[in-house]
Amino acid sequence: MVGAINANPVSKETDEDEKITIIKDFYLKKFVIYNAKYDVVNILVPTNSLNFDDNDDEKNMENFAKNIILFFVEADVDAAGNRVDKGLYVYKNGEATKLLENGRDAAASSDDSTDVFFGAKDGIYTYDNKENKAVKYGSVTDDIIAIAKENATDVIYYLNKDHELYKVTDNGQKSVKIDDVVGAQEIVLDPANNLYFVTEDKQVYVVNENGVKKITGLPEHPKSVKLIKPPVLEDGAVFLSDNAFYAIYSNGTSELTDFEITSEAKPSAYAMEATMVQFFAFHKKIYKYNLLEIFSGDVFEILNKFLEENQEIIIEASPVSKTSTRKIKKHKQI
Repeated sequence: MVGAINANPVSKETDEDEKITIIKDFYLKKFVIYNAKYDVVNILVPTNSLNFDDNDDEKNMENFAKNIILFFVEADVDAAGNRVDKGLYVYKNGEATKLLENGRDAAASSDDSTDVFFGAKDGIYTYDNKENKAVKYGSVTDDIIAIAKENATDVIYYLNKDHELYKVTDNGQKSVKIDDVVGAQEIVLDPANNLYFVTEDKQVYVVNENGVKKITGLPEHPKSVKLIKPPVLEDGAVFLSDNAFYAIYSNGTSELTDFEITSEAKPSAYAMEATMVQFFAFHKKIYKYNLLEIFSGDVFEILNKFLEENQEIIIEASPVSKTSTRKIKKHKQI
């Protein structure tokens, strides 16, 4: 995340610590790639071989930026405040296609596979890239609300509507309930296959071979929380607590990053996994930010000097950085 972008990006303050704040002006029409009928509540950009080929990083990033395949979910809210499914879509070659009427979530590993999995009202599906359609996967028929995929294994985790966590193996034919995880509302896996979940009281936990551990150092009573998925920290995830982004780690610790967001600018969904090409959903629109173009001056010449001078610290300070977050010396409100 580079922070929001407008024609007057820098606001200097005398504070010792630097902050980059995303405000509502971030959402410019120039970056809109899709207009939805309903709120976009999930976005997934696979970083496996469906979008990337590790043989040519520079060429791959150029192709990825232009020909990216992403998946998103639309939903509405009825008069009683209940979520109403409005479809899971693939965005491919500049067009959106509905794959599942009752799809709720999508997941992909960050390894060499081309697999993408969907959680739906009637079980698990996988993506057929050649036919551009969803195909039933395995024997699970549970009502799924969230899904996550391990790296370099066939293991899939899902949450059902009763907020029970299941581990799926044997090509989708075997599912086992994880009794140690109770009342999970969201789940995400990091690249090392540590699983993080949020409970109804907005507390965050990590699950691995050491058992279940609560993440420390986070606000005690936040009003709103969100796990950012899939994460790109090697051994952790990114967590939004109210207006502040935190890095959370598999050892149970956390760290406040240099990024924050105003309440009126919060997206309904956010895909950060590609780092240099990012997607925000806001007010029934999907926005695409290609930082490669922005840094080269192809998008906004007025920002070119600022971005050239600050691109290194912006990337290093970003919560998508694969290293720990850094401190910088100004407060930038963009």
